[in-house]
Amino acid sequence: MKDVDLHIKALGVKGDGIANIDFGKVFVPFTVPGDVVRVSLEKSKDRVRRAKVLSILEAGTERIESACRHFTKCGGCSVQQLTNSSYQSWKQNIVYQALKRKNIDTSVLKNLIPGNPHTRRRIRVSALRLAKETVIGFRERGSRRVIALEECPVMVKEILGILPQLREFISQTLKVGESGEIAITYTHTGLDITLFLPKEPSLANRERLALFAETHDVSRINWNSFPSKFEQAAEPIVTRRVVTMEFGGVAVKIPPNAFVQPTAQGEKIIREKITEVIGKAKRIVELFAGCGALALPLASRGHHVSAFDLAENHIAALSLAARSNGIGERVRVQTRNLHRRPLLGSEFDKVDAVILDPPRGGAAEQATHLAASEVPVIAYVSCDPQSFASDAKVLIAGGYNLINVMPFDQFLWSSHVELIGIFEKINA
Repeated sequence: MKDVDLHIKALGVKGDGIANIDFGKVFVPFTVPGDVVRVSLEKSKDRVRRAKVLSILEAGTERIESACRHFTKCGGCSVQQLTNSSYQSWKQNIVYQALKRKNIDTSVLKNLIPGNPHTRRRIRVSALRLAKETVIGFRERGSRRVIALEECPVMVKEILGILPQLREFISQTLKVGESGEIAITYTHTGLDITLFLPKEPSLANRERLALFAETHDVSRINWNSFPSKFEQAAEPIVTRRVVTMEFGGVAVKIPPNAFVQPTAQGEKIIREKITEVIGKAKRIVELFAGCGALALPLASRGHHVSAFDLAENHIAALSLAARSNGIGERVRVQTRNLHRRPLLGSEFDKVDAVILDPPRGGAAEQATHLAASEVPVIAYVSCDPQSFASDAKVLIAGGYNLINVMPFDQFLWSSHVELIGIFEKINA
């Protein structure tokens, strides 16, 4: 395709610069409004015209140096080239546009709470054994190529620091051409590492992992063999310390590769906002409860919580923690697929508040039944403004007011935004 010069006019919700040419919009990654760039137009695969920057002819006033040498190659970050104020405005606008597209009152949107570098405590990276080297990192944008991470301003330093040692282990474990993934969580008792590799662990692998954990002070190492990829199937190979997270002062022994909020700051923001909104509500239902990051602190404050989640090992960890911390009588748990078996209207009778924190795709089926309930207050935690807005529209149609939406930047330099939406039943 031919090279053309473009003037970037705006920034899209995915972080790409937008320019206009004769046949419509062109999306140009890693640019900022005001940039004049020479680009190579790419072939359109999905009716969306994209271009690759060849050179920056004139830099826009909103452009700054990126925070990482891997930026534009590593697919982990999409926007590091913006000034801080422009970056925060862009993130705020992602939520604003999601609400606007569903004709939801945007005046309820609060200002974005900013995030901080080196706070990401849960990551999942790719590993690839090549003939001359082994690489561990995130994949290049739009590619299967793995970018070897030498630095990362997003993740906590404890995780970044273990990657070179893991690279050495992977090089001795995989054959040339083989690949896998590594999930790492930095917990209150140290690193919890889960290897997703295309083979069963041999005796030699087990022995080397035991030495690895001892040498590098890793709390636990788990192994999940491809092609199953079932998260709950991970086998703990080495456990040097009980892997524990503390949620609002309540200790929980979490399973391998457990879901936790990506940052401690984000978890704290969610917990404090939920506690404020719940107030004196006595009976609470939490949907998609995970290991109890919200349910357990609420129960410790005297609330009665019924917690539901699909992951059996997460619910088991929640239940054990409730009993171990002396709040078992205030916590009821159930393993349940809320997409296939959502709670029905009658199951919300006598419930004072509902909390839900669904996966990225939202909770369409559950929102329909929740909208028909008379629950006075709903606190909806979401990592996707689009699915949140869709579910919010259903709740509003069912007689709820969306009181406020509080976004916060838990996914630094990416197009993802975490938010909390608070709903109140009209005339409840």
